[in-house]
Amino acid sequence: MTDKPSGHDANTQARLAETVSAFRSWADSLPVQQRVREWECNYQQWPAITSAFTAFLDSCLPQRWDASVYKLLLYILARDNEMEILKKELIAKPTHLLALTRIALDSGEQDARWQLADALGSAELIAGEVEPLLGRLFCDENEYVSRRALLALARRRSKLAEPLAVRAWATEHEYQRMAALEVFAACDSPLLSSYLDLALRDGRQHLANIAHALRAKRTPEREE
Repeated sequence: MTDKPSGHDANTQARLAETVSAFRSWADSLPVQQRVREWECNYQQWPAITSAFTAFLDSCLPQRWDASVYKLLLYILARDNEMEILKKELIAKPTHLLALTRIALDSGEQDARWQLADALGSAELIAGEVEPLLGRLFCDENEYVSRRALLALARRRSKLAEPLAVRAWATEHEYQRMAALEVFAACDSPLLSSYLDLALRDGRQHLANIAHALRAKRTPEREE
């Protein structure tokens, strides 16, 4: 798929708004205690949402979007945080992905921000378009958003990945340190060996487990 919208179509926007509104009404009807884990997946009309979402992207360039459209897209993207189907649609439309990410930086939808960060790691975009956005997402106040942005930079073999992995390690957060190790490994960084040692000295279980796994991958099996 490529970015070749057929032009603005008010009908597709109305359809998207209608399907999102139906989801919101369903969600609002649920008691708070039922909104746990993958509760959004229980909604039966996700195919209709996906169809409306895709049709809207196909019909309308981001230059025609207004604040209400951005809010709509970010809201429903955030609710699709388990299946991640809408994220895949955005990866196929890099222009739309970039536009939505720029607005998402200042939004309250953290489950949209981490998906957008991850999507930027896979989309066919040049470094100059993607890396500044991923750099800002790495600085996100939400740890998971930050971590996904860092891993996305590593997938793109960005020069930013290694220095930001050092910064992630310095936070002392266990999952940030785990991501840093993955980045050093993905980038074939000369820092990996020393940070594996540091991870084992750190002693926390999950961090130690990934350090052992990465070290095992680097050590050729001895021939019997």
